[in-house]
Formats: sequence, structure tokens, C-alpha cells
Amino acid sequence: MKIITAVVNNPEFIEIQHQTLKRFYQGDYEFIVFNDAKSFSDYTNNGDLTIRRQIENKCRSLQIKCISIPNKHHITQDDASDRTADAMNFMFQYQMKHPDQYLVIDSDMFLIHEWSVESLTGYDSAIVLQHRSDPVVDYLWNGWYYIDMLSVKNKELIRWDRTPGCDTGGKTQDWLKVQMGEQSIPSTDDIRYSNQMFYTDTIYFIKHLSSCTWDTSEAPTYIKENQILLNFLTNDPRNIDGKFFCELYDGAFLHYRAGGNWRKEGLAFHQENTRKLKQVLET
Repeated sequence: MKIITAVVNNPEFIEIQHQTLKRFYQGDYEFIVFNDAKSFSDYTNNGDLTIRRQIENKCRSLQIKCISIPNKHHITQDDASDRTADAMNFMFQYQMKHPDQYLVIDSDMFLIHEWSVESLTGYDSAIVLQHRSDPVVDYLWNGWYYIDMLSVKNKELIRWDRTPGCDTGGKTQDWLKVQMGEQSIPSTDDIRYSNQMFYTDTIYFIKHLSSCTWDTSEAPTYIKENQILLNFLTNDPRNIDGKFFCELYDGAFLHYRAGGNWRKEGLAFHQENTRKLKQVLET
């Protein structure tokens, strides 16, 4: 089992992921970091060209394998979705060359409750479904997915490029259509709001509490009973109308969200929030 992530600008995320995985993941795994920091001045690094080396040093200190993503062409490619697609395609080629069970998580996603891949036994993949209505498209979200590269069918169809009306991963609709065959794809609203579980013989559809749609009333008991964590979620300045900006996946993975600075809120903002979050998750 390999757990992999791509980090663009915050070495502290690596340490938090490392510590929370050790604390809450149940089973054996290898954690691998793909280094997507830029070697040129950019909105992702606020002009700090040392971040790429900082990520390498952080991985070295924690004894984590670190693989650099070629990204010099991003100097003329400003779009965050296109950049992310490049990183995801590079990572997927690694997965193709080194078949294993893989859990791919966003760089600002942290395991905060006991979880094991054994919960997905019998499935070749587990995905977070994305839906667009104009045009109608269903595809995979790149920020969390599980795939067994030893058994999944049609993996050569998986590409993370954008398509019209979609962000990163729009092209994965090709793979999803083939995998679903004649079966209907569930609606994202039903996955989100109903109590029903959705799956096929090979795909498990992950439930999640999406950004600015949930609050304490929907939080799992373990969050409600953790006042420090609840305070962090409640006092996040990015919240809208009392709804949490952070997200929760499969009841166990907290997604800080937008930590790559694609909203261009500034690295200082995320560094301060990361400092607070690290304190919260260390308790």
C-alpha cells in the first residue's frame, strides 16, 4: 500500500500528513511525496525559490521518499487546473510503472480518525465523484482516490487533463464511462445528502462533507467531542454563513482546502493557519 501526494509550497503539510498517518492509519503503508514546487518566482511560492529545497529537506529529515515533478514549463502555464493535471498525470505514470494499491491525497488533506484501506476490500477503486451540468459530465476528483493498480481494468484510459466545462480530471470521464458500462452513475447530491451507500462491483463512491455545506450539526461525534478541532473549524475566516470551509472525506480525512494558494490568499495566511492546524492535530 502506497499513500502519495503532490506538494507545491508548504513543507509543514508534509510533516502533518506524516504524523497523522502514523497516528491514525491502520495497516502498513509507504508515504511518498511528489515535489511540485516551482524553481521560478510564482504565486505558489511568493517569490521564495528555496521552497523546492525545503520540501526535499523535510522529506529527508522524515525519511520519506521524495520525487521531483518536471514543471519548468509552468512558467508560461498559469492555470492551476492545468498545472495540477500535469502533476497528476506524472504521478499516474509512476503508478503504472510501479503497480500497487495507491491512496492519493491532496497536499492539504490529513487523516484525523482511524481508517484502513481494508474498508475498501473487494473494490478496485474508490472515488470522489465530480459532476458538471453544461455539458453533462461525471468524472473523478483528483484530491482523494484509491486505486488497486494490480487489478483495476482499463487503467490506460485514466488521464487527468481538463476537458470543456471541467477542471482537473475531466478526462477521467472516459475511464468512468467504460467502468460503469450500462449502470447509471449516482448523483453527487444523492451521495452527499442521502444515507444510502453507492457502489458497483468494482467502484466505491466516497461520501464527503463539501466546503461551506456543513457545520457542527453534521460533524461526526469524534469532532464534536474535540473542542480544539471544533474551534479551528468554527473560527476559520474562510467560512461562509457559519458553514465550514474545510471538508471531511469518508468520515476521516480533513481537507484544509486551497492550501496550494490557488485562491491567491497569500502564503502568510496559509502558514499561520497551518501553524494553528498543526497545534490542533498534535493534541
